[in-house]
Amino acid sequence: MAARASDLGFDTSVEEDAETGDWTCYCSKVFIPAYQAVVAIESKLDLLAREIGGYTDGFGTFGNADLANDER
Repeated sequence: MAARASDLGFDTSVEEDAETGDWTCYCSKVFIPAYQAVVAIESKLDLLAREIGGYTDGFGTFGNADLANDER
């Protein structure tokens, strides 16, 4: 999942739950959220996950990013 999401421009990290052995792949991307964009991202990631036996488990935000002057 991490490789598939990385190919779509997401930063990813993967961790295994020590108790259950389940794996979680975190996918992140900096963008200005709009409803349609969020829904499209959720749908795409869920499709990718389901193709390999997984599923999405939510969407979150970490608030506003601090951007360097050259990124504004």
